Amino acid sequence: MKNEKGFVLAETLVVAVAVMTIFSLLYANYYPLIGEYEKREVYDNIDSKYIAHWVRKILVEKSTNQAFTTMNSCEGNCHVVYASFYEDKKKNENEIIREKKVLLDKTDGLLGDNASYLQNYIDATNIKAILITNYNIESFKAYVKENKEISVTDITDKENFNEKVITRGFRDYIEYLPKYNKTPSQNGASYRVIVIIDHNTSKEYDSYATIEVKI
Repeated sequence: MKNEKGFVLAETLVVAVAVMTIFSLLYANYYPLIGEYEKREVYDNIDSKYIAHWVRKILVEKSTNQAFTTMNSCEGNCHVVYASFYEDKKKNENEIIREKKVLLDKTDGLLGDNASYLQNYIDATNIKAILITNYNIESFKAYVKENKEISVTDITDKENFNEKVITRGFRDYIEYLPKYNKTPSQNGASYRVIVIIDHNTSKEYDSYATIEVKI
């Protein structure tokens, strides 16, 4: 009888250890996957892709000055069209307001008299930044990965640009993107528009999107 009880106890322990091992493996593999999913659900989602599409459309249809096709930022790997960030300001003891700080706005230089089209769209959709790169972003990806600071000649406030625009989230997004090795694309596009959108909700976050542009 004692042997039977001992056998049952040993069997129970073996089953318990096996179950715990299985649950540990599931936990160890499941939560990192959930984390990756939550990080990437703001990559090229429907809303951000739609915004990138209309930025592209405005640039193409509003007689864009093609000077932006010369990559003069990111050490020759991108052209920064627009960059901004939001800063919390204490209005009074009980109220904090978000104030927009524009670091760079080249929309006038790109669109001339039509600049208001893009400026209004930026304000309406809370666009935080617009960058243009070559369609093949292999060199841009390598530059972002290898440099802690992104160099943009026209931006004097480099600290806020690198801290609040070129965030870790943006870097992760660029690393996630494919290289788009074929240049030009099948549609004949030689450039890409990359947009960063600020979302001021109960959970503040940025979303990202890219789309090819044919000029």
